[in-house]
Amino acid sequence: MVFGSTMTIIGASLSDISESLGTTNATLSWAVSAPFLGLAAGTTVFGTLGDLWGHRRMLILGLAAFTAATGVCGLAWDALSFIGFRALVGLGGAMMIPNGMAILMAAFPVNQRARAMGWFQFAAVGGPAIGLVTGGALVDALGWRAIFAVYTPIAAIGLIAAVMVVRPSQTGQAKPVDIAGALSLVAAVVVLMVALDRGATLGFDHPVALALLALMPATIWMFVAIERRTAHPMVPLEWFRLRNYAGPVVASATANAAYMGGFILAPQLLQVRYGYTLTAATVFLVVRLISFSVSSPVGGRLTATRGERWTSCLGSVLVVLAMVSFAAGALVDAVVLVILGLALAGGGLGVAGPAYQVSVVGAVPMDRLGAATGMFQTITSLGTAAGVQVLVLAVGENVTGMAFASAFWLGAAVAAVGVFGALAITSTNSNLAK
Repeated sequence: MVFGSTMTIIGASLSDISESLGTTNATLSWAVSAPFLGLAAGTTVFGTLGDLWGHRRMLILGLAAFTAATGVCGLAWDALSFIGFRALVGLGGAMMIPNGMAILMAAFPVNQRARAMGWFQFAAVGGPAIGLVTGGALVDALGWRAIFAVYTPIAAIGLIAAVMVVRPSQTGQAKPVDIAGALSLVAAVVVLMVALDRGATLGFDHPVALALLALMPATIWMFVAIERRTAHPMVPLEWFRLRNYAGPVVASATANAAYMGGFILAPQLLQVRYGYTLTAATVFLVVRLISFSVSSPVGGRLTATRGERWTSCLGSVLVVLAMVSFAAGALVDAVVLVILGLALAGGGLGVAGPAYQVSVVGAVPMDRLGAATGMFQTITSLGTAAGVQVLVLAVGENVTGMAFASAFWLGAAVAAVGVFGALAITSTNSNLAK
C-alpha cells in the first residue's frame, strides 16, 4: 500500500516537488525511476539470500529499510538526496517482495496458493488506487513532505505486524553465496534500465544511450557464463527450460509491458483526443486499478478450479483486447472504448497474476522459492520498463489519433507474445480444487 500510494502521488506531484527542491522535472523523474531500478536489480539477489538465511529475516530487514527510507524522503534537502532515498525505498522493496512471496506460498497447501495469491493482489493493488484518489488533495493541503509523514507510520505498522505475526522460516542448506552471479545480474539490470531511461530522455540515437545498449549483451553474456560455470548458481539456467517457469515469465513480462505502456499513454490520449484536463484524465485510471483489485480473487479461484494454463491464457488475452480497445478509442470518437481498455487491462492482469505466480512456484524446489520469485519479478520489471519506453517512443512527437493507435497495436502484438507464453504452461492437478 505504501509503495504503490507514494509512487502514484510522487508521479502526480512531480512539478511541485521539483520546484520545492530547486530542480527540473526531467532530473526529478529519476525519483520515479530509482525505486523500480532498485527493485529490478535487487529482487533476485535478496530472494536468494532469503533462501539461504531465512525469508522472515530478510522480510523484516526489508520492511525496516523500506520504512526508514520512506521516512527520510520527507527530509530530503535537494534533488540528489531525494533520488537517493527513493532508490533505498526500492532496495527495501526488493528485500520484501520475493521473501514475502516465498513466505506466502509456503504458508498454504498447494491447492490453496492461487486463492491466497488472489487476495494478496486484491490488497496490494488497492494502494495505488488510494494514492491516486487522495494524493492531490493531500499535497495541496499540506505540501509534498506530508506524503511521507502520513505513509511512514503505516509502513511502521507493517513492520511491527511482521515481527509479531510472521513465523520464523526455515533456512536453506549452507552453501556459498554466488557473489559473481549476483554482481553480473545487477550490472545487466542496471545497464538495461539506465539505457531505457537515457534513451527516453536523450533519444535512442544519443551516444550515451547507444553505448549502454551496446554494452547490454555483454553484461547478459557475462551473467549466463558465470551461472553455467559455478557449482552453486544463484539462478539455475535450467529453470528457463521448464515450461511452467519460462512460460509465466514470458507471459508476465509481455503482459506487464503492454499493461503499463497503456497506463502511461491512456491519460495522454484522453487529453489529446478527447480534450480532458490532466486531473480528469488521471481520475479515469482508477478504473484500471479497481478492475485489477476486484478481479484478483477471481483469478485465484479460476486458477484453483480451471488450472494455471487456462487462467493465464484468459488474462493474457484480456490484455490483448485492452490494447485493441485503446487503439479503437484513438481512432473513433468514443471515450467508452478507452474506459473499456482500462478495465480490460486491469482485469487481465488481475486474473492472470495468481496463475503466473503459482506456476512459477510449482516449477522449482521449495528451498529456492526466494530466488525463483525474485528472478520472475526482475524479468517482469524489465519487461514493464521496456514496454513503457517502446510504446511512448512509438507515439513520438506526432500525438495524433493514428500515432496513438499505432502504439497500442504494437502493445497488442507484445501482449500476444504473452498468450504464447501462457499456452506453454502445463496445469498441475494438485493445484485444482477438490
